[in-house]
Amino acid sequence: MFSPIGRYSISGRGQGGGGGDPDRYLFFGSRARAPSGNIVTALAGTNYYCCKIVVPSPQYVTRTFKFHLPGFASTEGGNSPQETTVTGTIGVPGNSVIADALYARISGVFYQCKFGGNNSVTVVDQTNGQWTDDLTTPDVPPETNIELWLFYHVAVGEKIWPVYRVQKHRGERIWGANDNASLLGFMADPLADSTAALDTAYGTQNQPQYYAPDCFMLAKGEWDGRPVALAFVDSIGESRQEFSAAADARGMLGWFRRYLDKDAGIGRIPFCMIGMPGAGSVREYTGTGAAIATRRRDIIREIIAFNGGKWPFTVVANQLGQNDTSTLYNTWFNTNYRSNVNRIRAEYPGVKIVAIPPLGRTDIQRTITLTSVGTVATATVATGTAGLQSGQTLSISGATPTAYNGSYVITVVDANTFTYNFAGGTSPATGTIRANDLGLSADYQLYTAQNSYPADGTDASGKWRLRADILAQTSACCDAAIDTYGAWVSSVKAGAWPGMLEFPSTTLTAQSGTDGIVTYNTITVADASIFRPEQQINIYTGPEGIARLSTQTIASIAGNVITYQATSAVVLPIGSVVRPSAAPQESTTPVSYVHPFPIMIDRIVANMDQGEKVKLVAA
Repeated sequence: MFSPIGRYSISGRGQGGGGGDPDRYLFFGSRARAPSGNIVTALAGTNYYCCKIVVPSPQYVTRTFKFHLPGFASTEGGNSPQETTVTGTIGVPGNSVIADALYARISGVFYQCKFGGNNSVTVVDQTNGQWTDDLTTPDVPPETNIELWLFYHVAVGEKIWPVYRVQKHRGERIWGANDNASLLGFMADPLADSTAALDTAYGTQNQPQYYAPDCFMLAKGEWDGRPVALAFVDSIGESRQEFSAAADARGMLGWFRRYLDKDAGIGRIPFCMIGMPGAGSVREYTGTGAAIATRRRDIIREIIAFNGGKWPFTVVANQLGQNDTSTLYNTWFNTNYRSNVNRIRAEYPGVKIVAIPPLGRTDIQRTITLTSVGTVATATVATGTAGLQSGQTLSISGATPTAYNGSYVITVVDANTFTYNFAGGTSPATGTIRANDLGLSADYQLYTAQNSYPADGTDASGKWRLRADILAQTSACCDAAIDTYGAWVSSVKAGAWPGMLEFPSTTLTAQSGTDGIVTYNTITVADASIFRPEQQINIYTGPEGIARLSTQTIASIAGNVITYQATSAVVLPIGSVVRPSAAPQESTTPVSYVHPFPIMIDRIVANMDQGEKVKLVAA
């Protein structure tokens, strides 16, 4: 267990150190999210809501809490983290959300939160939002699950800011009705099923996101001096490819949350992740009007004001700036990356910034040319056939005539050539033609633009120059770094993602499919524990496991039975090899690996050095 005295010699100097301050509000709601995502429109019959989320308490006693309801949400993707997902028109107030009541349920007891002494509050569009009054309860033991029940409504057809994809397997729920009174009965039946009309697309990116207290969750208690982090993150750090059904027992998603929350090293690190999926370090903590990204900053200013001038965190963890590469490295590093660092240092003078160096980006397609004689196609690969094996399946795309396109078992001829059998067509094929191994082998991957490895000091190697600059603390871009490279990288190719051949696999124990016509959506495997919902899997013929039969996405797992998100008719014999993908195929050409799938998230968290957490201790 973390001890603030002696082991790391935390002396209590400044904003960052010390423990034993029972009057200091600190972030604790590590499961919580910054408001962002796709907005929800209230439908007739369900425009009154109760959203229940479950937030674990830290590894010390807590007793006084404050929660925050946002009056905005941030965009995700290209314009993140701008706070312009509004219920009306940007710059013109839209509909408000009426919070009818908010309860914290702790050890089975409901405690009602107040807003200026009232049970309810109106949260106005395009405002920072509303704080609850102090809520003091009997001492909450370490690592206690705190349920937050928010009852709220808008008129039918009006909109609600998005925050959470509910994690049903952890007891989270979303209920809807015509009126608030109809929802109150769930307080006596807290595990009743969610309302079916609201609870759709579970475990996918399309799952609706519902309104509830946001990431600015505060607690006072017997803080033991451990670090508490304000984390700046983008889509690589904030679990873009891992959704509700894959959350762990404490609600953590993504490698960064899981790393910080893992009970190892100096213990679980409480944090507030202020960012969201996207690519916007240059926009964080700046902007106005239709480009505003300062409301979250201003909410922290509100905290500092009622917190006796003390920050609600002790250290900044910065993962931003890795998903928004630009053509020129100097522009990227100085404008996109360091400009936000400079704003952080100006906002929080003397704060310690611990940077998290990047994951890479690689292409899993190579460009080829195609000729044919009869039904034999010959592919020439200027960049070489490294990583390919005779007997494996490649996916060919972009060729005219289209008969060349599809998934084919290949024969490797030499260092730059392979062949495959197809229906036949005009020779040579035309178009921008690419061959994709779906990430089977790391040796087949190529480094994308601004991601060449190792960094060579030119403007073409930005991603790995960024890592070098972070580790060297260039231009005071950070005060320390917790590296990800050894935890992330392939064991066979430097700077590349692991191929499927480097991951655990399993086999089918019962044949699926009968005649290639009748469809099914479940398979039974020897060991499904290596998978999680919404993970992509690829099924290959056994025992070699390189000739691909099918590619599917997991909807759910029950024991060793995997249910697909779609149906298939492909006959899969007993002994077929089932392999997980490292990452989704991003919709760029050539196809690239950017955001980790669950198998990679597990790998990163397992391999990152938990001893490095000591760097989060403020000086």
